[in-house]
Formats: sequence, structure tokens, C-alpha cells
Amino acid sequence: MKKITPQRLKNMAIYYLQRYDAGSHKLRTVLIRKIKKAQMEMPVSNEAFIWVEQVIEQMQNLGYINDERYGENVVRRLSQSGKSTAFIKNKLKTEGFSQGQIDSLISDTDELAQARLFVRKKRLGQDLKKDLGKLARAGFSYEIARQALNQPESDEFFD
Repeated sequence: MKKITPQRLKNMAIYYLQRYDAGSHKLRTVLIRKIKKAQMEMPVSNEAFIWVEQVIEQMQNLGYINDERYGENVVRRLSQSGKSTAFIKNKLKTEGFSQGQIDSLISDTDELAQARLFVRKKRLGQDLKKDLGKLARAGFSYEIARQALNQPESDEFFD
């Protein structure tokens, strides 16, 4: 492994961003992981972690990283794949977004449409109890799950 320098960290960041869409939190995690891996093989300057922040700032200034755009992409991708709002919130939290950012990103999602997409993708509709369980485990509320399965308003299946 080559010696860790500010230029090497910048090159690693650019190479990573060419292949993957990432936010500042994710890029920071990747670069820190690379530094720790290098520390196992050779001594690394204590300034390396400061360099990570400088590289992230450079990437933001160049427009390679935009946390808002990245968050919108995550929400759109997961919504279109039929994931629940709860699942999307957890994913955004693990991606390093604050609660305020998460609330603003999720404000315009349609959970019923997401649940219907989940039903269609998983080919649900044969066994009501099992299907409601699958939707609940996927993070959808009872009301949304019931509407997605086009069930009547009665609760007779719980008797």
C-alpha cells in the first residue's frame, strides 16, 4: 500500500465518486476505512484524519458531493423499489442525515403507492394474514397494508 498523503486521499475520493454516488458521510467513512487499513501496514500521519475533512470540503466545492441531491436519489430509488417510509428513514439515518433533513426529504413520499408497488412486486394477495404480516415486517402500517391489498373495512380476519 502506498503512503497516505493529501493528494492520495483526494485521488481515492475521486476514484470512489466516479464509481458510486455518495454523500459526505459515506465518503468520510470510506476514506477513514482506507486510512485505518493503511495503518495496519505502515505508520500514517496523525494529520490524515484532518486531510479527510479537507478532501470532503474540496469535493463539495467542486460539486462532486451534494448531500441534498444524494438524499433525494436515495429516497427516489427506495420509493420506486417499494420500500416503506420507515425503511427509508432508517436508511437515511445510517447514511448520516439529521432528523430535520430526513423529514424534509421524505415529506412528499406516497406510502400507499409504495405499499401497492411492494404488493405487486412480491405478488401478494393470496393469503390475507400472511400478506399483512409481510407488509408489516416491511414497515407499512396496518391501514396502509389493508388499503394496498384492497381489503374491505371490516376486521373479520382477526376474529
